Amino acid sequence: MDAYSISRRNVIRCTVAAACAAALPLSLSACAEERSYKAGMFIDGAIDDGGWGESCYNALVSASEAHQWEHTYTQHVDEDDWEDAIEDLIDGGCTIIFAPGAQYTEAVDQAAAEHEDIKFIVLNGDFERDNVENLVPNNAQIGQLAGALAGLISKTGVIGFIGGTGLEGTKEKVANYEAAARAINANIQVVEDYADSFADEERGYEIATEMVEQKNVDVLFDDASIVDAGARRALYDLGRGMAIAQPNDAGSSYDQVIAGSVLTDNDMMMRNAFRDIESGSFGNKTVTGDASTGGVGVGTLSDVLVEPFIQERYAGIADQIAQGTFIG
Repeated sequence: MDAYSISRRNVIRCTVAAACAAALPLSLSACAEERSYKAGMFIDGAIDDGGWGESCYNALVSASEAHQWEHTYTQHVDEDDWEDAIEDLIDGGCTIIFAPGAQYTEAVDQAAAEHEDIKFIVLNGDFERDNVENLVPNNAQIGQLAGALAGLISKTGVIGFIGGTGLEGTKEKVANYEAAARAINANIQVVEDYADSFADEERGYEIATEMVEQKNVDVLFDDASIVDAGARRALYDLGRGMAIAQPNDAGSSYDQVIAGSVLTDNDMMMRNAFRDIESGSFGNKTVTGDASTGGVGVGTLSDVLVEPFIQERYAGIADQIAQGTFIG
């Protein structure tokens, strides 16, 4: 029998396949929904930075394992290499690309246009493409939760904010950070600086040191991935100053530097995006997370740095922020 001969079994298979195709025109899309995917993440920082990168990577792993999909990553990617990193992930079999930040917008935009069959997920993105979905936590609530805590615990009346770059999400956080702190103490001062990087730990160390030693800052809220680690290290070395961490629960009840953490549930948003892929509803939408649904929240407070009556007051304020009633 040559390669083109058709056995009785194959005839049956072909007949059944033809019948199914005629009777169930949606069968091909149903099969596509059951396919296995491979998700890949690229990041300019590290996946074990104790903050942003680690939170994003853990979300990728958790969502992938929940769906029994493969996952991979590449880290420490320089800005000039972002587009190449995406291409490398696609060449490696990735059908889903996760970009953990709005700074990757230009690279993702180009890749998404060239690879319409690939799904792109962008944290803090604002895309309107059929193959891109945005994950956007409530940045206003994140800023308010950090600002309220800073206002409650600051002794000098001067608090600081360190950002990576002036992304829109970052601007929204710092504006609400300042507003919430001033709702607690109308005379509080906010010192703001940017590292122009999300990967320069030493720059974070330098900025934090300058803020504490020269500007009398005693509470720091950071939003810059590895830069945050440098800022906290400076506070430990200086032996003064308190930090408010994000997006994971970085402190403990006995921490000497981290007063508390503002949490972002990237895992929940990622799982929702993956469900959209499975259901065939993925693309041209934004998956949100806020305090009313558990997408944004408060982590462990340090009993060493935050007195019990302040913790109680802060819990009430956090409820108001979730309800949208703390700042008018």
